[in-house]
Amino acid sequence: NQGAILLQVANLSKVWANFQAYEEDLPFIKKDQEITFTLQAMPGKTFHGRVSFIDRIINSQTRTAGIRVEISNDKGLFKPEMLITGNLSCNLTRYKGQIVVPKSAVLWTGKRSIVYVKAAHTEIPTFTMKEVILGPSLSESYVILSGLVTGDEVVTNGAFAIDASAQLDGKESMMNR
Repeated sequence: NQGAILLQVANLSKVWANFQAYEEDLPFIKKDQEITFTLQAMPGKTFHGRVSFIDRIINSQTRTAGIRVEISNDKGLFKPEMLITGNLSCNLTRYKGQIVVPKSAVLWTGKRSIVYVKAAHTEIPTFTMKEVILGPSLSESYVILSGLVTGDEVVTNGAFAIDASAQLDGKESMMNR
């Protein structure tokens, strides 16, 4: 048709890899920081780049900000719109000594984060709900900034079932507190 694009010419010798980072992870991401990434189209291969841009605006729907990495593409391996997954290593020494729990232990109410802790000195296992303040999200766990103390036994699998049971029994649960 008249006016339709016949072809588009682009120089792909350098391409951008665009990532989305959750807002709680942004304080740990810096310009020029190294990022390791993989492509769904090339399983088993790992690539490296450096963060060249961090978007200053958070997407209100996804609660993420764009992270850009400029990549040399001399061999033409990278194509526009390829699916990529990236990982950054961050220095978390300021959280040394903090309690860390698996992500499966944390229940979210929308405004609060809770965990269930085994009550001490009970004949029948009993669990108490505790509100926690989460720190950085690690790959499969969270740093706990407050709400737990060393020695607390946290439910790591089945916390939702314990909470549902508490709701059915009319006890305190994540939905009625």
